[in-house]
Amino acid sequence: MFTLTQTIDAPPTEVARAFTEPEPFAAWFLAEGFTTPADRVTIDARRGGQISAVFVGEGDTEVPFTLRFGAVDLPRSVVLLFDEPAEEITVQLSELAGGRTQLDYRSVGLSAEGEKTIKPGVAIMLGHMASYFSR
Repeated sequence: MFTLTQTIDAPPTEVARAFTEPEPFAAWFLAEGFTTPADRVTIDARRGGQISAVFVGEGDTEVPFTLRFGAVDLPRSVVLLFDEPAEEITVQLSELAGGRTQLDYRSVGLSAEGEKTIKPGVAIMLGHMASYFSR
């Protein structure tokens, strides 16, 4: 298990869009060396729904991926499920003074090695999210 916290200069109702709309999702859900084109993202933000998207890299490299929604209580919280590697992600959005949001990200289910690999990338992704909402 690992946890990360990110402060975002937008209220929870805005930050929740990062999990329900293709453009804000594509702006933060990136892997090093890849983009996530918004026109390659579909989101069905309800329990059992999915986020389907494609990482696009140099040349013709494409990596499709899918996350499933567990519990959805936006703008307060959302649970996302990866199948491979098996991971359950819980995101809590708490309102802060000044119209800001504290995002608490909790990952459960990865091996210790998986956590070492994935945690730094997630920290970068959350930074992308903060940048998107501060523009």
